[in-house]
Amino acid sequence: MPTPSLSETDLEIYRNDLSNPEKSTDELFNRLNGFYQRFATNEQLLADFEYISALNSLESSYTFKKEHFNKEIAELKKQFKQLDNRIVAAEQKLRHGIPEDLLVMDKIIAEQESIIEDQEKLNSAETHIVEQVRKIDIEHGKALQKLEEQQKNRGIPFKGKFSAFNEKIRNAEKGITLKVRGFSLLAIIGIPLIIDLFFGLIGSPNFSKSSNNIIFNHYFFLISLILIELFLADKIRNRISRMLSITYLKDSLNTLDNLLTENKRQLAKVESEHHISLSEFVKKSGDALGY
Repeated sequence: MPTPSLSETDLEIYRNDLSNPEKSTDELFNRLNGFYQRFATNEQLLADFEYISALNSLESSYTFKKEHFNKEIAELKKQFKQLDNRIVAAEQKLRHGIPEDLLVMDKIIAEQESIIEDQEKLNSAETHIVEQVRKIDIEHGKALQKLEEQQKNRGIPFKGKFSAFNEKIRNAEKGITLKVRGFSLLAIIGIPLIIDLFFGLIGSPNFSKSSNNIIFNHYFFLISLILIELFLADKIRNRISRMLSITYLKDSLNTLDNLLTENKRQLAKVESEHHISLSEFVKKSGDALGY
């Protein structure tokens, strides 16, 4: 099943979820990574749209030029046929020998000279048309080859681009995870230490220094540590995780939003330049290309 493309609605929902404390950072990172994978579909659609549109324009221009020269060739054939008829008529006039009337003879000679001149013109026109047809065939072949190479070469950085996006997100998540562990450890241990120190400073009767056992001298710390680990540790980790992650996630979302906006701008540009509708393109080519 093809990966669905990314929409502005998806980004808006995600933006709202960033403000929802119930959403875990693991889920938010997974969705962000998924968004970049889905945006790859948007970029592939743009690449295919540009390629097919350019290809259609090339074929349309080539067909128009060929039709133009085909009409010229058809007209040239008519003129050659007319010339053949003139040649036949001139030969018939000489079939019974050279006429004695000099005026008639001059007309026949003038006609033959005219035939030769017109024949040279037609041959020259034919050579020019053949050369033009050959030229547009070569130009069309080069244009197709260039277009194919552009499409092929585009796929290499295209794949690397999104691999880099995914790698960047993974590295950011790993870095934030390490920081969360460090800050969480400080908080989970620091709070019991503060509580232990507080009761020690106020001289709590339960804070005994009569024993050499450090555990019994600091049981407020142990009790607080156990209670925090049981009831507050996960909340502390989640809170720190959101504090450290939210800025990166918002920046990544803005980057993705800008990329999606540029993608849509490029799609509109192709529609304008090639006078083709994206919806019509998807309708015609969607099944074949997997959209």
